Amino acid sequence: MKVLNRILIFKRIKERGNEGMRERGKGNVFILQSLIPLSLIPLFFVFANAEVLEKTMATVNGEALYQSDFESNLNNVLNDLQKAGSPELMPIQLREIRSKVLNQMVDDLLLLQEAKQRGIKVYAKDVENGVNEVKSRFKRDEEGRPLPEAEAEKLFQAELRRQRLTASDFEERIRKQLMVIKLVDGNIKAKVEAPQEQDVKNFFEQVKKVVVSSASIAGMKMSDEEKDELLKLAQLFRDRTVERVRGRHILVKLPAKATMMEKSKVLNKMKALRKEIEAGADFAEVAKRESQDMESGRKGGDLGYFIRGWMVPAFEQAAFNLQVGQVSEPVETEFGYHLILIEEKRAATPLRYDEAKEDLTQYLQQRNFQVRLKDFVEGLRAKATIKVLKDPNGLDEGQKKGG
Repeated sequence: MKVLNRILIFKRIKERGNEGMRERGKGNVFILQSLIPLSLIPLFFVFANAEVLEKTMATVNGEALYQSDFESNLNNVLNDLQKAGSPELMPIQLREIRSKVLNQMVDDLLLLQEAKQRGIKVYAKDVENGVNEVKSRFKRDEEGRPLPEAEAEKLFQAELRRQRLTASDFEERIRKQLMVIKLVDGNIKAKVEAPQEQDVKNFFEQVKKVVVSSASIAGMKMSDEEKDELLKLAQLFRDRTVERVRGRHILVKLPAKATMMEKSKVLNKMKALRKEIEAGADFAEVAKRESQDMESGRKGGDLGYFIRGWMVPAFEQAAFNLQVGQVSEPVETEFGYHLILIEEKRAATPLRYDEAKEDLTQYLQQRNFQVRLKDFVEGLRAKATIKVLKDPNGLDEGQKKGG
């Protein structure tokens, strides 16, 4: 079971190292996930409505998990992967995700049942705050600009309709989430101690070795999963410390299978734009007017900071060869012709303990939290009666005891 903080801390490390970068293609977050704070698990799925008569995927201590909820959760996971730019999944990867989705649903329901068993209370004000927190996620557009209140409410209501939820259904869902959060915070999170300073330093040395050479991980005694996470963490720190540039660009696209005449026409236009900029025109204003990269164009062509390996080769080579303030000659890529302006360059810097300490401390604390949470849920599974009536990959499995 993954823990949200271990994923978010990767993201935070990356954001710190790439000031000026902007998240793209974000869209509205799965409405359930949007409420979960840093204390809980990454995927908090739909709790089934027992009044709905439909196909049952599984039962947990006699309580049903429905196929429609499973499919809804699966689609949200796949959509999130697509938005994150993940490559097309192989069949074996899809099967693994489907199994994990059902297992997560079982775990979530076990936690909810335990919260009810312990009599955990959630008050109306807590539910109201939770609903308002979710609604706040709809108050900005994909570029982070504030939306009018009426438009934000319209987007929120559309999301409720998409998930076939009434307002009372949604409030009940929030209440159940808060019950589990209280259970986990009080019985698991509160008992997780911060790592010792020496443990953080030792982990830093591991990360530093992998930052310098990924091959060094081969000799480290840890599980394959731990190695995979260490590699990802090291890559994020590597991205944070390598040479980077901040630039803008103007893109004019080429037609598919462009003829020499069409290429020549676009190339001449780019040369004319370059002359205009060299004569004193503001690059950002020309980008707003001419660039066919709509996303960066409305921001004056701003691409934020980027490092080697993030852009297509021809663009990257031109960008890193430019001096600060210099505008490139037209650069041809698979997208069309570009003019590139470099506004700032930052040299590579060594990875320093004092700069990594906070992130690594939180990472290790969340790793300890993950172990405790996993043990807690496995304890619930051991004493539960779990019946998988329909395999997530389409095969009936019959009854299973204890998951």
